[in-house]
Amino acid sequence: MKHPWVVLCTLSLLVPARRSAALGLHPTPSSPYDLAVSGNVAGVPAGGIGYLRWSDLRALPTSQIKLDGEFVKGTQTVTIVFLSDLWKALPVAPGSDTLLATCASDGYAAIYTLDFMARYRPFVVLEINGQGPDKWPPPGLAYNPGPYVISVSADLAPAAAGFRDMPHKKPWGVTQVEVARSADRLSALYSGKWASLSPDAEKGREIWINSCASCHKDPEGKFGGTKSGKPFQVLAAYAAYDRAYFERYVHNPQAVVPTAKMEPHPWYTDAELRQLEAFVTAGGP
Repeated sequence: MKHPWVVLCTLSLLVPARRSAALGLHPTPSSPYDLAVSGNVAGVPAGGIGYLRWSDLRALPTSQIKLDGEFVKGTQTVTIVFLSDLWKALPVAPGSDTLLATCASDGYAAIYTLDFMARYRPFVVLEINGQGPDKWPPPGLAYNPGPYVISVSADLAPAAAGFRDMPHKKPWGVTQVEVARSADRLSALYSGKWASLSPDAEKGREIWINSCASCHKDPEGKFGGTKSGKPFQVLAAYAAYDRAYFERYVHNPQAVVPTAKMEPHPWYTDAELRQLEAFVTAGGP
């Protein structure tokens, strides 16, 4: 997870949204505040990238909400566009069902399926207290969360309060989104040794998708974050041959390796750790 805070959000104001308009992608970037778009979108060749200006995103249906403690202490007003509205405005190819967000600064990643967008209503932050990313960081914040932040509020989507790994759906420093088919980009998690899993391992796969994939690539290196620098095979080896070490590390990495970059995950139960182990080892020893 990238957010070092617990978000306490209070929805106070929802400004009526403007009517949605289709977005055209630019072939080249114009500033550090452009959002790169790749994947299954019209006008972008395979492996290519198109770009959205901040002004393009600001022209989409937007809302203003008041959040408490999201970026700095106290209440702040943020201007947002829902990820689902961004999806609707993009020239998305048929069959696409997932948006993948990545952060160039540290290799962090997050996965948003259409079902997740519909249920939890993630949004892109365009302004903080009326200021766009060219004026960030806002006073009182020691780091710059730009150019884009994706976040979720339990006040907008009450179901978010019960989602286990929501911190991993709140990346800052987002520079690129990819329109994808999950069956293609996440195929390594469902093929080979991972094609037929036990019920526990299947639950562990969900933990991987919603949490571990933010910093680790999948078994074939198709998709996942690169922040950790540890390949899937290393994690699988720990889980298979030193389970106690694996569990201690997930719960509190710095207690095991003081220089570890991974954030602690103390909320995982013993059962959930076993599920994660069952997945990464694909039922092995």
